[in-house]
Amino acid sequence: MNGAAAVGARAPDFDVPLVGGGRIVRDDLVRAGGGVLLFVKGDCPASELVASRVWPLVRALARGDRPFLAVFQGEEGAARDFRAALGVSLPLAHEAAPFAVSRAYEVNVVPTLFVLDGAGSIAGRLEGFHRSEYIALGASLQRALALGGQPPVLDRPEELPEVRPG
Repeated sequence: MNGAAAVGARAPDFDVPLVGGGRIVRDDLVRAGGGVLLFVKGDCPASELVASRVWPLVRALARGDRPFLAVFQGEEGAARDFRAALGVSLPLAHEAAPFAVSRAYEVNVVPTLFVLDGAGSIAGRLEGFHRSEYIALGASLQRALALGGQPPVLDRPEELPEVRPG
């Protein structure tokens, strides 16, 4: 990573299509006071694990009027299938190869999660899946997004492995 998407850097702009229609841009997350951006792809066990278990975080952010967006690396049909296979309705965008938004955010491993603060800076970054890092994420979200309390991040974390390769 050369630093363009490091913690403290200004979050790169993006404009991606949403699954089912419409578009979303970086400023939609920033304007709301900050939010969470998660990059995932199909056929990745770690992406599937995180995407299927972040519902407590999605709900907590929604209560604080903060957005959550997952960006699927692939075509819309594959993104739709990914979401259906998980049995959840994550807010989901998609980007086709050569994955310009993923490259701008220097995503080399999926899942990669970013916390964007209300000033447009990257306040946090997690790569891959390490259960302890996801559990600890709640405290940094509370600080970075000025939430009323520390949000839970994962559903039933005690059932998850400590590390899940992608």
